[in-house]
Amino acid sequence: MTAALELHRIGKRFGATEILRGVDLSVERGERHALIGPNGAGKSTLFDLVSGRTRASGGRVVLNGIDISNLPPHAIARHGLARSFQSTSVFAGLSVFDNLRCAVLGSPSARMRDRWLRSRTIDRRADNILDSIGLANRRDDPAASLSYAEQRALDLGIALATDASTLLLDEPTAGMNRAESARALALIRATTEGCTLLIVEHDMEAVFALADRISVLVRGRVIATGTPAQIRANPQVREAYLGDDEVLR
Repeated sequence: MTAALELHRIGKRFGATEILRGVDLSVERGERHALIGPNGAGKSTLFDLVSGRTRASGGRVVLNGIDISNLPPHAIARHGLARSFQSTSVFAGLSVFDNLRCAVLGSPSARMRDRWLRSRTIDRRADNILDSIGLANRRDDPAASLSYAEQRALDLGIALATDASTLLLDEPTAGMNRAESARALALIRATTEGCTLLIVEHDMEAVFALADRISVLVRGRVIATGTPAQIRANPQVREAYLGDDEVLR
């Protein structure tokens, strides 16, 4: 297989504090790869580095064969990467449809002539995504009126609307009850077929149900990568989670 996303010896310091310590990670094209680890392991910092929100102190980030280590977020997005955040980032004052339409307009595939001459094509794309995320009945409602789970679905739709081939999903089921989490996972599976996913998630049930492979980040280092079954059985991973077998079941 060919890697969509590669991290080579990524390090990050904030002053004297070392957050990431030579992280190596490879995510294959079309793979659903989860990144787990205890609080403070450096997962969100790693996402910030990959998406261009901050710069690494050392190492390289390669997306589809292109070194994106020193590019700003908008340039990285042009190379096919989109990110959702831990907290919802929708435009609360816009309608659900207009949130998606803005994302479609900002996608690399929406050329300037399309923006002005093919508005129906853009509208159709936004409506198709609206259907896929199950919010067609809320099309004209302000995003602020959506439930939390619906706003998270809209976050996913906005990421999909950018036509990104690689998605970073930061705790997509955080704050949801069991039923909402199950629906969110089903939505991710259905709408991201063929995309490359790197997911940070604390819900181990969600991780083991969704991921093809899992990497475990502890104190700024990847200590293990493998299938869900391999990660469950790994003694280093069990030690990292303080021997709590319930977490990894």
